[in-house]
Amino acid sequence: MENYDRQDILDKAAQAYDHAERTIMAMDTVFQNVSGADYDPALTLAQFDMILQGVLLSVACADGVFDELEQDFIRQFAMHGDLLKYIQNDMGVDTEMSWDLIANLPEDLVNTLLEVLPQVLDDQCESFIYPLAAVDFSYSQYGGVMTTPGDFLKSIETDMIQIAGLLAFVDSEGTDDEICAAVEMIYALEGKHWRDLLSGRALGSGQEKTDN
Repeated sequence: MENYDRQDILDKAAQAYDHAERTIMAMDTVFQNVSGADYDPALTLAQFDMILQGVLLSVACADGVFDELEQDFIRQFAMHGDLLKYIQNDMGVDTEMSWDLIANLPEDLVNTLLEVLPQVLDDQCESFIYPLAAVDFSYSQYGGVMTTPGDFLKSIETDMIQIAGLLAFVDSEGTDDEICAAVEMIYALEGKHWRDLLSGRALGSGQEKTDN
């Protein structure tokens, strides 16, 4: 990893986030065109934010220490969706959970949050991946743009991995464990649903996912 000061890290993370955001907006436009579906891109952006926040939270906690620098870093990626508010409402927790306060939450509540996180992220990824799969497949099969299935997903994964890698160094104590945790989590979450959709069940324009 190159040596960046903290502002460099924040700037580069913001650039990667902006790129992912533009990719998702482009994907949603194509999805609506190829499927004819009335699809709200705000939903996809909110899901992306929550998935990214979950990955970053896992990275921040991988070394056993979650500090306010990491808290502030993650907070800037809650522009469209807020994972903590979603989990708070889902769990019916009375204690306010926010990115301003999470570094100082009681340890038992943080542990509970980390316990439910994998299932919450898996649910978000399942619906997040579907339009990407439909667009990538439609582009490669019907569109005039030379792409292969997975191009949109690969682009977004690359941006997420870059952001997570930068978080690992925001406190100047980045570790291989933190970076590996991010990469493994991103590939496991998104890759599983991607393989489920495209392996033996290729999606055409607007085709609904069906169970085997």
